Order: sequence, then C-alpha cells, then structure tokens
Amino acid sequence: MDKMYGYVNDALGLSQLGLDEETSKKIVLEVLDFVTQGLSSKPDVDTVLRRIKRFKPQVDELVSAKLLELIKRPTREQLEYIVYSGGRAAIAEVDRLYKLAKEYGREDLIATLQYLWTKYGIRSPVQCPKCGFNSVMPDYSCLVCGAVVTEKYVRDALDFGNKLNIFVKTASVGELRLAVERGYVLLGEDGVYHPLYRPPKPTVMFQVYLKSDEVALIVEEIEGRSQPI
Repeated sequence: MDKMYGYVNDALGLSQLGLDEETSKKIVLEVLDFVTQGLSSKPDVDTVLRRIKRFKPQVDELVSAKLLELIKRPTREQLEYIVYSGGRAAIAEVDRLYKLAKEYGREDLIATLQYLWTKYGIRSPVQCPKCGFNSVMPDYSCLVCGAVVTEKYVRDALDFGNKLNIFVKTASVGELRLAVERGYVLLGEDGVYHPLYRPPKPTVMFQVYLKSDEVALIVEEIEGRSQPI
C-alpha cells in the first residue's frame, strides 16, 4: 500500500494541496476502490495509473467530494481544485463554496461555479441580484446565497406584462376562468400559464398573484368571447 500510495498521491496532485497524510490516504483509498472495481486480480501500479487517467473526470469529482467531506474549511488551493475539477461534486455544496470564494475574493472561482450551476444545478430563469447565479426558486429565495427577491423583481425579470397579454389571447376560456378563480397564474421562462399547468419537463415556475387590473383584463377577454357574433 505504501508504494501504491506514493504513486497515486502524486498522480492525483494531492501533495500540492497541503493535506495531512491521514486525509491523503483516505482519498487515495477511495480512488483505488473506484478504479479497481471489476478487476479480477490485484492490479499493479501501471494499471492503476492508467485507469486513473482513463477515468480522470470521475476521479477528479470523487477527490473533490472527499475533500469537501473531510475538510471543514478548504484552503485557497483546495478550493481552487474543488471548483475547477469537482463538477457535480462542487454543485452539491455550491452555497458553501460560493461563500468561501467570496471570502477569499476569488471572482474567477465564482464565475466557474456559476457556469457549473447552469450546467448541473437547478437552473432558474431568474438571476439572483446578490450572487449572480440563476438560482432564484419558486419561493422567491436564492438557493445559493439565501437572498430573497420580491414578486416585482420576478415579474420584471421575466417580462410578466407581455407574457400575460399573450396568455390572455391564447388560453382557453376554461383556463382564463381558472386563473380568475384562483387569483394567480404560473410564470416561467417561456410564458404565463393557468394555475394547474404541469410543464412537460422539470422547470422552475413562479406563482404570481394577479392585480385587480390584470383580473379585469382576463374577465374582459372571457366576456368578449362569450358575446354572440
């Protein structure tokens, strides 16, 4: 194990992260378990190193996940490794990593986290005004930094007025009546929908309550369609 540990430790670049030996060995053991799965015999060093190279994205993600698990407060170098190499592992603790990157003044790492969030996270059509992530959720709070936005902010961000006008003209009378009865509509990146709408694929949608003039607009449309030609 000692001989294998040294080669794998160097291959992973762990010696550059300022880790204590106990932490390094825990990570190396996890990586060895991963890259030797399915092998019928004990592999030699060259085989292990080749498999580490072959499965580099998965190995990097595994190492990053273990760093987050084992280290309460990553250093600047460790944080950099996790963000640049971690992929989905970084997104799993994006709030923690964002706060640390902010504290260290690493805007480059924040930009990378934003990219990873768009790629792997729960992407919202509304960008948080505080952290810059597309992470404002249906409860109007940011999943990354915890900031809370107003309904007006969401309305403005998604051009609610124009989308409501399209909804009024294209929705069925039944859908329009449902909106009036419930007093709200669902607002998403692609448009406004009736309260019971279920999107064909998972997407972030906001429950937006109708103002009196908006209700009046819908009622006028319903009554206009009811008039005999």
